Amino acid sequence: MSYYASFQGRVYLGKRDPNGLPTEVRSPGNVADLKLSLKTEVLEHYESQSGQRSLDHRMVKTKSATINLAIEEFTKENLALALYGTHVTTAGGTVTDEPVGGEAPASLPTIGDRYFLAHPKVSTLVLKDSATTPATLVLGTHYTADVDFGALQFLDATGFTPPFKASYAFGDVSEIGIFTQPLPERYLRLEGLNTAQGNAKVLVELYRVAFDPLKELALISNEYNKFELEGALLADSTKPYDAVLGQYGRLVQI
Repeated sequence: MSYYASFQGRVYLGKRDPNGLPTEVRSPGNVADLKLSLKTEVLEHYESQSGQRSLDHRMVKTKSATINLAIEEFTKENLALALYGTHVTTAGGTVTDEPVGGEAPASLPTIGDRYFLAHPKVSTLVLKDSATTPATLVLGTHYTADVDFGALQFLDATGFTPPFKASYAFGDVSEIGIFTQPLPERYLRLEGLNTAQGNAKVLVELYRVAFDPLKELALISNEYNKFELEGALLADSTKPYDAVLGQYGRLVQI
């Protein structure tokens, strides 16, 4: 009987506790591609008696495996894993008299240049100058504001005294650092369906995957974005060495 394969399914990733058991397991969402590649490095021996220098033996020197997956959902958890970072929520607050364009600019700001506030997600913005009796600039007349990004552009600063100062409230945001965490290890599980065999169920478990940072992130694109993660499959010393199933993982046809 022929057994063909075309897999789909849901991927799960989890951290590992001190005993090697998965914890904090979650799905990264839709995974467009998932590939496992096995590789060996071998030593080859050639005989030196016949005059043919024939290959007569091969010995496996090392074994290795890599996993590659393409994730389509840009959640903060997925991005933190890909960027070697941690996602944190920065609480909102208020700012009073934040200098715009530096502490003491020598002249009026350049009309059309973009200036950035210290925080995005801005509300109740008030922009004043540094006159003895501070004058308030009028939004839409003297400047424009992109409150989501916390950015300003001046339209007309004639008659005002620099530096300009901004007072505003800002909201909660999620932030993810880059290269702030060590190499992450994850347990990976695929609960799959073989669509070439009537959706027969297939389970794949990889006990210990050490992920590299993302290969590439298309920050501007005309396509649906996704990012690729590649990792090395490591031996799991918490599993007993088994000549049948080993310490790396298993594939189960259900």
